[in-house]
Amino acid sequence: MARYRKLVRWYPANWQKRNGEAIVSVLMDEDDAHGRIAPTLSSSLTVVAAGLYERFIAPERLNRFGLGTQIAAATFSVWYLAVIAWAPGISYAGTVGPFSNPSAIVGVMLGIGLVCALLGRGRTARLIAMLSVPVTILIGILSASYSWLGPGLPAVVIFVGLGIAAGVPLRSASDVGRALGALFLVVLGILLSQIVFARLPVLTSSPAGLGTAAGAVASFAGALALLWPLRPRLRHKH
Repeated sequence: MARYRKLVRWYPANWQKRNGEAIVSVLMDEDDAHGRIAPTLSSSLTVVAAGLYERFIAPERLNRFGLGTQIAAATFSVWYLAVIAWAPGISYAGTVGPFSNPSAIVGVMLGIGLVCALLGRGRTARLIAMLSVPVTILIGILSASYSWLGPGLPAVVIFVGLGIAAGVPLRSASDVGRALGALFLVVLGILLSQIVFARLPVLTSSPAGLGTAAGAVASFAGALALLWPLRPRLRHKH
């Protein structure tokens, strides 16, 4: 019984409550009929694939708050790529086509996410938004390591914040306000820390750059502040 219940955990929590016992009964009856005491590899993979489909791909329309965060993330991406990163004719380390840095990859991801949201694929849209977060962080690390033309730390934090907001279910205006407020405070803290450290050269003599380190710590704290109030929904969001 425990093995069957463990398989059903691949489905979203609400789906498990409605259909979990029925699926377990069907799997057990099928195995009993064939003289088996445990699910086969093929049946296990089938259940896992079906559970992942229900969790991330099955049609779901976002509420106005979820759709709003998808629009905000895609809008910021378009603005950043058109105003900040658009640099046709420049050939430099890290450039991607006409863009000065690889943030175009994140912009494409968030654009695809918005299209999925508008087409009623809310779960897929949220998954893409969450996947954009580690991609953005990786691009930011590579940019700092190899002196690319961006994205800078504030842009990375905004991309990450919007990606998280678009990937986590937001059910009320207060949720949206909390998310945007946390993001604003983090960006403000990073900008102020960079200004302070720039005016105190003795603190920036380290190769690591204490100003950047302070910004990184602030961005990490902001990400936690953004996620923490909504943490229970990551387990029971569908």
